[in-house]
Amino acid sequence: MNFLRRLKRSALAMSAGLCFAFSVPAQAADDVTLQLNWFHLADHSPFYLAMEKGYFAEEDINLTIVRGQGSGDTAKMVDLKRADFGISDTPTVLTAISKGAQLLVVGIVFDKAANNLFFYKDANINKVADLAGRKIAAPPGDSHRFLWPSLAQTHGIDPESVTLVNVKPEGKQGIVAARNVDAAFDLYTSFPIWEKVLGEGKVGNLLFADHGVSLYGHGYIVHRDLARDNPDLVKRFLRATYKGWRDTFNEREAAIDAMMKQVDGIDRAAYLANLDLVLDLVITERSREHGLGWIVPDLMAKTLEITERCAKTENKLESASVFSNYFDAKVPAPN
Repeated sequence: MNFLRRLKRSALAMSAGLCFAFSVPAQAADDVTLQLNWFHLADHSPFYLAMEKGYFAEEDINLTIVRGQGSGDTAKMVDLKRADFGISDTPTVLTAISKGAQLLVVGIVFDKAANNLFFYKDANINKVADLAGRKIAAPPGDSHRFLWPSLAQTHGIDPESVTLVNVKPEGKQGIVAARNVDAAFDLYTSFPIWEKVLGEGKVGNLLFADHGVSLYGHGYIVHRDLARDNPDLVKRFLRATYKGWRDTFNEREAAIDAMMKQVDGIDRAAYLANLDLVLDLVITERSREHGLGWIVPDLMAKTLEITERCAKTENKLESASVFSNYFDAKVPAPN
């Protein structure tokens, strides 16, 4: 009888416990804002594919994506905590950190920087030394202006031997097409746009990374407070993000289509062509060796060295202080 009473009490206790368990509400997903570096481009499509596949939902993240106004503005917004995560050009971020911004690079987008020069193939530009005495268009403040001296000096030419011509960002193709300058600095991923303006098969280019100036391009950034106070959120965000990149490599059309469902004004054919170039910079031998987004300390040190030499940095930085691989998601790069 005592046994039966004990069994009955146990059953009642278990029932009460189950009722309590079912009455506890599920933990709400984290609302997270990602600020892009610019308006929506092909390299942003992996986020939309990851959302469509439920990778962010699996990580309990409710992601909102907002357009940026340039890498400098994105770095500022993250520093002011108006965005949780940002995509920004790494040298721009390092410059901001040298001036007091509380930012941390937690992953890399472009393992190979997209800094590049475009020109007509018939301009007889086959190597960097051929640029001496030429006119090159570049918007004021463009990061290429800061990197140009390193590229020139690497090839033994005087940076001042080139005349840099001011141009609005949207006018780079036109001024080259009109033959008013010999070339223009622009990101390698803009190749389809240049072919559209100058003509298919008529565009030549020099990628800085292939000519001795190797540095990190765009990266993922957070405020140091977020990295300290919620490291798990940073890990979850990066894990979902890199899964999106992994899948995009083999599902390029699906990635662009996923973005088109939420973003107006996407030229599908142009964005697909652009995505092929983007993936050349993201999926590299390094990322295949270390995993997507991994930051190689020596290359970050080189990026900082070039930035301090060419840009207007202020306080001296130690390269180990500006980035962290602690949050890396260990997502292998596809082959």
